[in-house]
Amino acid sequence: MLNPDGGIETDLTVVCINKDYFRIISSAATRERDKFHIKKYLSKDVELKDVTDDFCVFGVFGPKSRDLLKNLSKDNFENDQFKFGFAKFITVDGVKIWTQRLSYVGELGFELYVDLKDAKKIYELLIEKGKDFNLSNCGVHAMDIMRMESGFLHWGYDISPEENQHQAGLSFTISNKKNVDFIGKSALEKIDLKKIKTRFAMFTLKDSKPGAPLLLHDEPIYLEDKIIGRSTSGNYSFNFKKNLTFGYINNDFSYETLKDSKLFIEVEKKKYEIELIKRPLKQTNFKSN
Repeated sequence: MLNPDGGIETDLTVVCINKDYFRIISSAATRERDKFHIKKYLSKDVELKDVTDDFCVFGVFGPKSRDLLKNLSKDNFENDQFKFGFAKFITVDGVKIWTQRLSYVGELGFELYVDLKDAKKIYELLIEKGKDFNLSNCGVHAMDIMRMESGFLHWGYDISPEENQHQAGLSFTISNKKNVDFIGKSALEKIDLKKIKTRFAMFTLKDSKPGAPLLLHDEPIYLEDKIIGRSTSGNYSFNFKKNLTFGYINNDFSYETLKDSKLFIEVEKKKYEIELIKRPLKQTNFKSN
């Protein structure tokens, strides 16, 4: 969702459960903020009800996630019957569960929305059956580096009300198929006609070691001795053994110019040489597997 200036105000999922019945999935950290933004523009004919506290959500992600769920449910989870971005009710041990095929970590994955009263039972079933699939509980930092390996952007760091989709490399999310004047549409059309000043970019450290340095955000990015941008996210990939950082840089410099140039990121007044990468470290076709 955008603001009138075309900035990215919130990153969320809207899913249709039934006719005239939609569920909005927002970040736990921005729940109240997103609710305020939606209500600000909501038609009086639409009722918005916050049901967050009625559900527990389990994210089951990874190349074996489908196999695990097939051991828990008789429902069909194959790609031709449960495509990426789709959702449906499944049944696990007599419990009806709304399930969405989405993933924040760049792997095959599913989100299970379980009534609070059934959450403990379903969690214990997942853990027990998951022993056969090497299932483990995953923390937010593990999820963060997996989404960075896959080139996924995080709202509040990599995208915010200050950035638009053209800057963030998210132009593919803009659709004009319907003749609807959505919030920020006219601003986006004007932005599209002129050259953007900054653009999103991904980098790795040439000399990579875990936590050396500790990359977070808002570190200056240099071309030789001139600041051309700032970082927005940082982490270390143990899968690829790379320090990885995202950021925005001056759009005057092309990829061809920068890939053979001396680039640096500054942390605690020390410069570290970095390399511009054109594609995410991880290339997984999780949508069609």
